Amino acid sequence: MTHKDHSMPSHKSSIDPAVSQPAPLTARQSALKPHLAAANIDERSFLATDYLNHYNEVVMLLEMAPDMPDMLEDAADWTPKSYQQHFADSGFADKALAIEAYDHAPGACRLLFDTLRLKLDALLLQTVGDVVMLGDDAKAIARHLEEPLKEAQNLLSALNGVIHGKIEQPSCSPAQEEKGDQIESTAASQADIDALFD
Repeated sequence: MTHKDHSMPSHKSSIDPAVSQPAPLTARQSALKPHLAAANIDERSFLATDYLNHYNEVVMLLEMAPDMPDMLEDAADWTPKSYQQHFADSGFADKALAIEAYDHAPGACRLLFDTLRLKLDALLLQTVGDVVMLGDDAKAIARHLEEPLKEAQNLLSALNGVIHGKIEQPSCSPAQEEKGDQIESTAASQADIDALFD
């Protein structure tokens, strides 16, 4: 009887706290956090929506392409940029803070963000390459762009969700950054990505 009483509470306590308690901020995260909101950087993900402008530009060009096929020339000039490179090249007022905040973003959150952006990079490059081959055929361009543009908008929505911390703890909680090197690609699971589209 005594053995039964001991086994049940110990089994319960070994599971619950780990999943319900977010880790505390690291020292550097604590130093950065008070400056984030004023710079339009999310305090939970340590990421900024300004990065999405890099994608919004080419998506807008593709959306106009069926009516104005010459827009494809501009779309063809688009190239992917990493988060850090985008801010280094931009006129963003707090670019240095944005880059450092990214470096200290929660590891799993950053991994999911980069997984999604790389998927969007590949989609847009493939789409632009395919559509350029169609010349000035407006109907063919519109037909070919329909599904890729839907997928691009879904990925942009998902990236926006990551930036605004729309992920269950502990995937996108501060202080995961110190463990970031140990987080495998499974952290950016399809379930996490699918959840952002809901």
